[in-house]
Parts: sequence; C-alpha cells; structure tokens
Amino acid sequence: MTDDWNRVDTGAPDATLLARVRTIAQNYDPLVTATEFDSPLNPEAVHLYLDDGIATESGRFDVTWTDKGYYRYHYTEGEDFNYRYDCHPRDELPDAHFHEPPTAAHDDAVPSCIAVSTVRLVTLAVLQLWRDAAESGDLSQLQQPNPP
Repeated sequence: MTDDWNRVDTGAPDATLLARVRTIAQNYDPLVTATEFDSPLNPEAVHLYLDDGIATESGRFDVTWTDKGYYRYHYTEGEDFNYRYDCHPRDELPDAHFHEPPTAAHDDAVPSCIAVSTVRLVTLAVLQLWRDAAESGDLSQLQQPNPP
C-alpha cells in the first residue's frame, strides 16, 4: 500500500480528537473490542480492533485526525485487504476521498461518499459503512450513494 498522507501538509496529530474517536467507536459498535494509541505519550494514531472482518475474521482501523481537521481511517486485515477514507488536499480529487480495496493504493483513490466533517459523524459513518460491508459481504457498501 502506498500512502499519500505524507505528500501534503496535514498538520500535527491531535490527541484530543484521537481520544474522541476512541470513545465514539467504543460507545457505538460492540464489535470494537479493543483500542490503543500507537504511543501513550505522543499519539499519532488510535487503533480500533474489530472482532469481525470483511475478508477475514477480524480487522483494525488505524485512525489519525490532525489539528488542521484532516483525517485518515485506514482499515486493514493484513497485507491482502486494505482500504482507506482520507481527507486531505489532493490536486485531482476532493479533499475527502476513498482508497479502494484491496490495496488502498494512491492511484486507487476516488471521491468519498462521506460528506460530513466532524469527528463524531465521520467516525460513525466509517463504522457503519464497514459494518454494512462486513454483514453483506458486498464491498460496494463501502461507498454507498446515500451513506449513513
């Protein structure tokens, strides 16, 4: 997976927003069975561990929010299945874009179906889109025309 997150100035990770993501995820979805920050002193991401997956038995979101309001929700089930919702400047796409599975490569990006921008609503939308895809086995549910 090629990550374009570092190609632009997205700002510094915001620990308060990461804590908010963790709380929202824990309160919303019972399949979020564990969470952890990548660093307890200076976190850059929060990991949300899920007790279900789309292509395998479990998955994980690695989430970053910055002090400039940009975000990355990278979902992984290992090297063979990844996708990502990003919001940061890109020349050829809207700030909010989606890197399609299975590789979440830079060149696989398309406009995101997520049109909201607050931490709470983006987190809830990402989790609901994941749940819809996991329950149905239909990857098109990750990019719904009328997202939750």
